[in-house]
Amino acid sequence: MLRLLALILVLVALMGALVQSPQVRARLKGPVADLKHALFVARLGASRQSVMLPMPDGVRLATDIYLPRGATPPLPVVLIRLPYGKTRFGEVRHALSLLLPQGYALVVQDMRGRQRSEGVFAPYSDDRADSAATLDWIAAQDWSTGRVGMVGCSALGETQLLAAATRSPALRAIVPVGAGGAAGTLGGTHGFFGFFEGGVFTLASGFGWFAGAGEKTPDAQRPAAIDYAAGLATLPVRDAVAAVRPDPTDYEALLDGFGDPAFWRDSGFLSDADRFDAPFLILDGWYDGARESLRIAQAMRDSGAPGTVVILPGLHCDLTGAFASGAVGDRPVRPEAARDIDALISGHLAHALKDAPAPDLPPVLAYVLGADRWLEATTWPPAEARRVSFHLDAGTLAPDPPATAQEAAFTADPLDPVPSIGGAICCTGDPDLRAGPLDQRPIEGRQDLLLYTSAPLETPLTLAGPIEAELTVTLDQPDADLVLRLTEVFPDGRSITLQEGALRLRYRDGFDAPRLLTPGTPVRVTVPLRDIAAEIPAGHRLRLHVAASSFPRLARNLHSGKDPARETEADARPVTITLREGPSQGGVLRLWALP
Repeated sequence: MLRLLALILVLVALMGALVQSPQVRARLKGPVADLKHALFVARLGASRQSVMLPMPDGVRLATDIYLPRGATPPLPVVLIRLPYGKTRFGEVRHALSLLLPQGYALVVQDMRGRQRSEGVFAPYSDDRADSAATLDWIAAQDWSTGRVGMVGCSALGETQLLAAATRSPALRAIVPVGAGGAAGTLGGTHGFFGFFEGGVFTLASGFGWFAGAGEKTPDAQRPAAIDYAAGLATLPVRDAVAAVRPDPTDYEALLDGFGDPAFWRDSGFLSDADRFDAPFLILDGWYDGARESLRIAQAMRDSGAPGTVVILPGLHCDLTGAFASGAVGDRPVRPEAARDIDALISGHLAHALKDAPAPDLPPVLAYVLGADRWLEATTWPPAEARRVSFHLDAGTLAPDPPATAQEAAFTADPLDPVPSIGGAICCTGDPDLRAGPLDQRPIEGRQDLLLYTSAPLETPLTLAGPIEAELTVTLDQPDADLVLRLTEVFPDGRSITLQEGALRLRYRDGFDAPRLLTPGTPVRVTVPLRDIAAEIPAGHRLRLHVAASSFPRLARNLHSGKDPARETEADARPVTITLREGPSQGGVLRLWALP
């Protein structure tokens, strides 16, 4: 059997190499992946059964059941639900190879409307009901002990958090990775699918995901090739995905629904009303959804679910890459500090599903960049952390406010935006968009970017918590974005990102209360940056960027005051942004630091 599968695989691969049409090669990619998966499962010696599992509304979801070789049922079960193909996604094979030998049965299911499942996909209006029905079915099978865990990254993690919110009695453990996109309105985040930051659409990630993976039904055809540069430059932003693929996606609905509480409530994302009891091990990266994952973990603990949130130095769904390469972006990471992530996952599942001893883990385990050590804490920020403030003063970050009032201003042209250099970018499909903390010197000479730099630190400063800036700003247009970036300036001049954040100013009073500005009237705003744990050595400096754009990571605001998703090039206008500096209502950067 193994030889036959291998021979078929070789023949199909040869056929694909001979075919020049990108469309035909794209169609062969799936069958080749299916054959590779069948060969992989045969080598594991596992049994596999496929069923079409009916949901309460009659829609059937394609579901595979894997039983380990030599094991005697009933077995504890690990469930994976995903939109990327249950036999075509590498993370599934990793889970099979890790967990089948440990005596788990695995159930892997295509989400509604994806691959071989029936129905129509949408993030995530049907997900809670589908998860709950699947868990109930697993618990009733004779090969199952009735105790189920879930694992997986990104969408595979988001579905776990929504399943946990159903409080299904069968769900005994979850391991969501890079799943901050499930946060919805929980904790005031409004991140939805991970595609909004401070009310600004994260264009590179959002366009990239929907252009490459946004199909709503199994018969939809992905584009064989995508012109990312053209798509990202498309105006209005709402038309970008339709320009590269003809089938419907939820891209436009996500943009249109941002300001509609009913849309998000019906979409099933998390809210402050949700309660949890499933023990959790949440993993994320500083340059992914760490801020949202930390808030989700706290909300789960507050409602009685025990668990640990682990924040690593890596990028989206890349838990070990920083340690393997010795860096995340341009920021060094010590390989010897790596934790065995598979062991953490295995220990969490074994305790919850097999009654093994509880892992010795704190509520928060965070990697401290620069110090290359792990910080253990019971809360976030850590209880011992204290607020540290720097005041904006004529291009400097000063410990005390300026003695006299003054102003700084810049003019931003949305048709010549500040280029993105790294940052929390994921899922773009574009290999030219490098993610993570990168050297920002190439943009630091621009006239549409204010810089504020501290004196060299006299003693090390260990940051541990969220970052925010309070600013008093005046515009000459009704709306604009503030994009802030905190960097670490090395003695040799490198200016490497610590964290970034953004706020669309119409949302200064809250995402549920948009209000345009009156040109010429100052407003006081708080701009949140992402959380961080990092040690800044003595002799290094901090630097704050203040800009109005970061393109293509963030969609451009054309400053007309209209719907940003529908603004056209004809609506584009420069905006002049003036910042107040001084003893009263001046700009302040606020950090959390360990003593």
